[in-house]
Amino acid sequence: MSGGKQIDCAYCGNEKLSKNDIGLNKKLIHPQIERMMCLTCMAEYFETTEEDMKELIERFKRQGCALFL
Repeated sequence: MSGGKQIDCAYCGNEKLSKNDIGLNKKLIHPQIERMMCLTCMAEYFETTEEDMKELIERFKRQGCALFL
């Protein structure tokens, strides 16, 4: 889905999601997700904080998850 194309948050319109935002959407929701959320909307969706979501990204990176390389 990302193939160099800019992806915006489908919920708030936040422009240009980061690679980490895209990876987290694929990891937590579905690998073929098409309507992605920014970190703020994802934290709200999962009823947590943005800081917790960032820590989750770092954990997946340490584990060697291919979505975050």
